[in-house]
Amino acid sequence: MLVSNYTQVFSHDDESSAIWHSVFGRPMLVPNILSDHLLNNRSKGLDPEIEQNFGKEVLDTLAEAHIIIDSKEQEQKDIDDLFDRHNPAGANKVKFLSLIMSEECPFRCTYCIHFASSKHYYNEEKMMSVEVAKTSIDQYFDLIARSGQESAYVNFGGGEALLNYKTIAEVLPYIDARSKELGIPVRTALNSNLYLLTEEMAANFIKYGVEIAASLDGSKEGNDKVRLTKNLTGTYDRILENMKIFEKLGRPLKSFAMTVTEANFFDVDTAIIDWAESQGMNEVRIDIDVVGMVDIPIEDVVERLKKVRAYAKAKGIPVIGFWSRAAENLGLVPEEVDVGFCGGERGHSVCVAPSGQVFPCGYSNYQIGTYNNLNSIYQEDAYQELLKRRNLNLLEDCKDCPIYGFCRGGCLITKEANETSEKQKAMCKLYVEMTKAIIDESIDA
Repeated sequence: MLVSNYTQVFSHDDESSAIWHSVFGRPMLVPNILSDHLLNNRSKGLDPEIEQNFGKEVLDTLAEAHIIIDSKEQEQKDIDDLFDRHNPAGANKVKFLSLIMSEECPFRCTYCIHFASSKHYYNEEKMMSVEVAKTSIDQYFDLIARSGQESAYVNFGGGEALLNYKTIAEVLPYIDARSKELGIPVRTALNSNLYLLTEEMAANFIKYGVEIAASLDGSKEGNDKVRLTKNLTGTYDRILENMKIFEKLGRPLKSFAMTVTEANFFDVDTAIIDWAESQGMNEVRIDIDVVGMVDIPIEDVVERLKKVRAYAKAKGIPVIGFWSRAAENLGLVPEEVDVGFCGGERGHSVCVAPSGQVFPCGYSNYQIGTYNNLNSIYQEDAYQELLKRRNLNLLEDCKDCPIYGFCRGGCLITKEANETSEKQKAMCKLYVEMTKAIIDESIDA
C-alpha cells in the first residue's frame, strides 16, 4: 500500500490535522502522529506500524478516501474514470438557461466584468428580441424534456436586464405556459442592480415567483465608490429605495451580493452583516473582483472574510462567495456528483446573447453555438471541446494544489480576461486559504 501523492494535510491544532485527497476529497480529522506519517510518506509505502497503532478500520477508511492506494497506476485510472463518468462523449449536460436580456447598463461599475471582458457587448444587437427569447426557451425546454430532466431553470441577466423589461414581461407567462404544458417545474431568476425597478415590475416578478439576485457593494460610502451611474454619480440611495418596493409588496429580498475591490474593501466588516440582519436577509454573498487585480494582500482579505463569516454565522446568516466553492465541493463525493467550479465549467449552463450567440457563461467570449440549435447544442464541437477541457490531466499547473479537483482551475472568466497569470495566482491563493479557513471553522463547530 502507498500513501497517495494527492494527500493533503492541514494542521488544525497541536493534536490534530485535517486530511483529504485533492481529487477525491473526503476531509477528515486525524491525530497528528498519523497525519505526519502520511505527509512524510507521500508516494511511499505505508509503515506497518500504522496498522498496528490505528487498526484495520482506520486503514479501510483511508483506502476508501484514496489516501492510501494500491498503486499510482490504479489511482490514475480512478481519476480518468471520474472524467469519463461525468463527461460522456455526445451526452447532454445542459441544465440551466440564461437569457442576456440587454448588453447595455445604466451603471459603470469600476470592476464591471461585462464591459471589461465580454466582446459580445460590441455586437449590434443590444436588446434581446421576443423572437430570440421564445425560440431559446422552446429549444431549451425541448432539450430538457428529451434528456429526461425533472426541472428547469431560466435566468434573466445582462448588462442590466431591466432595460429590456418589456421582453421579460412578455416572456414570463410564456415560460409559465410551457412549463405547465410539459409538466416540468421551472425556477426563474433575475440578476439586476434594481436601479430601474418599478412597483409594477416587482409585482409581476412576485406573481411569477421570480427569484431576485440584487447587488449592493457595502455602505453608502463604499458602494458609491465602485457602483456608479454613467454620469459617475452614486447609486446607493436609489438601490435601497427600490429594494424597499419588494418589502412594501410583502416579499422583502432575502439576500444580496457584494463585489469587492480595494476601494470598498473596508466595508467587508460586521456592519454589513448587521444591516443584512436588520433587513431580514438570510444570506450574503461577497466576491472579490474576479477579473481585475485587487491591491490588497490576500492574507488581509482572508482575515477579513473569516471575521465576517464568524460574526454572520452567530446570527444565522451564511456568507458565501466563489472563495467558498472549493470548500463546499469538498463535501461532495466525486464518484457520485459532477464536481465543478460553476455551471459554465461543468457544461450545465447555456447563455444566449441578444445576437443569438450562445456561451457557457454570460461574461465568456467562447461561443458554443446559436440559439436556434440550442436543443442539440451538446452535439456541437465547441461544446464538446468545453467538456474536454475539464480533464484534470490538462490542468498541469494545478496538480500540486490542495484543491486541485474541487476548484478545477477556478473561474472561466478570470482565465479568459487575464493573459498574464498574476491575477490567477492571486485568486488561487485566496481559494486555497479560504478553503483551509472554512475547514478549520467546520472542525471548531
